Amino acid sequence: MTPILTLHNISKTFQEKTQKPLLALKNISLEIKAGEFFCFLGPSGCGKSTLLRIMSGLEKSFKGKIELAPGVNKSDFSFVFQHFALFPWLTVQENVGLGLIAKGVDSKTLKEEVTKQLKIFGLEKFANAYPRELSGGMKQRVGLARALVTNPKIIFMDEPFSELDSFTAEELRQELLRIWQERRMTIIMVSHNIEEVLELADRIAVLTPLPGRIEKIIDNQLPRPRNKRSQEFYRLYDELYKIIKP
Repeated sequence: MTPILTLHNISKTFQEKTQKPLLALKNISLEIKAGEFFCFLGPSGCGKSTLLRIMSGLEKSFKGKIELAPGVNKSDFSFVFQHFALFPWLTVQENVGLGLIAKGVDSKTLKEEVTKQLKIFGLEKFANAYPRELSGGMKQRVGLARALVTNPKIIFMDEPFSELDSFTAEELRQELLRIWQERRMTIIMVSHNIEEVLELADRIAVLTPLPGRIEKIIDNQLPRPRNKRSQEFYRLYDELYKIIKP
């Protein structure tokens, strides 16, 4: 199967005028398959969010090459941010519809698609609310709805559940899994939460501390729905923990 996205020797150096150059990523090469749920796992500050921004096109200064499968381009991308990144002066439905407006979708289709996503994420009653009136969990529901409304081929997610309480995060993870299993878009996510990536990912790439490199890629073959109390789940958890904190 042709990979949907391939990284060729990606490196990234941050250069501040008053400081020495900081090598954040070093020679990362990787193939990501179409339709898979792929997670980057690593401690804070290992460069995983920087790598995600490079892959998504948000970070343009780097060395190496990113190759997309035929028929895939950056207009097929969506991004879910850790800190919600909603526009405070827009309502929920206006925030959700931004990607469709950027694609030039007609007003009738825009309204239909936004309404559909609001229903999927239980946001119908909040369509005319502003972000300041929402809880953290509701804000991230808006962020997920905004990412999915354009029917993207690839969704990049930067620790999307880290700002939420454990119960809300678990609920949203389950909703995301259900939608992913229905649509089979490619999801590429970064996290520092071992249990979270074991629950979600098909494959897990563990990054080293700076400069970030891929220490190991683990195939997560646990059957879905995943039993977080199973011996195999605990075994994989321990394996990942020992790689991150040897």
